[in-house]
Amino acid sequence: MKTVLTGTQQLKRTIVWTIVIAFLAITGYACFYTISSTERGVLSTFGEIKTEAIGSGLHFKIPYIQKINRVSIQTYKIEEKTGAYTKDIQSAEINYVLNFDLIPDNVPLLYTEVGPAFQEKIITPVIYGVVKDVIGTFNASEIVENRDNVRTQVEIRLNDQLANKYFRNIAFQIVNIDYDDAFEQAIVAKQVAEQEALKAKNNTIRIQEEANQKVIAAEAEAKAIKVRADALAKNPNLINYEMVQKWDGKLPQYCLGDNIPLLNLQ
Repeated sequence: MKTVLTGTQQLKRTIVWTIVIAFLAITGYACFYTISSTERGVLSTFGEIKTEAIGSGLHFKIPYIQKINRVSIQTYKIEEKTGAYTKDIQSAEINYVLNFDLIPDNVPLLYTEVGPAFQEKIITPVIYGVVKDVIGTFNASEIVENRDNVRTQVEIRLNDQLANKYFRNIAFQIVNIDYDDAFEQAIVAKQVAEQEALKAKNNTIRIQEEANQKVIAAEAEAKAIKVRADALAKNPNLINYEMVQKWDGKLPQYCLGDNIPLLNLQ
């Protein structure tokens, strides 16, 4: 005999089947996951992390038992600032940028030994320590004049401490160094004084060069006069020769008096 369900029973059955179908759909969907080319997957089973990094593509996992964490392997960028004291006890605030990459195959190891908060646990503390140590080996004026040397030393030490099994391609840049206002004013005053001193030095060199040129010209003139005097002493007729060389071919004109007309001797 066929059982006839009441309206309430049919509604309950529909709800149950809807829940079952939804559960199966969600479960089926949860079995698969994708990893992009800019990521590595960290797969864990009941919290135990698989040592092999999951590469890009479509993958299968056991739903509700296994969990996947996607970790970017693109270049990380940290923009921060930290305070430090120079060798001559000047307070400085260092604005910097740090770029670094993760070693893709070792991402699971990083998650196992450090966890996802690796920047806060490793990167930032190491940066602060290295920057303070390196800044402390220079006087403030040396840092102003040799900023790239300071940057290079910081970068070398960061690579020594961080470029290991987790990180690589570590690059450090100093964006700005902010000193106390009094020290910055002193730097400006020093630069102005150096520029004025250089200007005065260049002016002195110019004056000296002009004086040297005058001495050279006077010596050349004196030598020329001496050469001519020696030539005249040896040949008195040289005067007449020079007069002829300078004559324009016109005879002089003479006026003989108030009532005598001007005579042209040409």
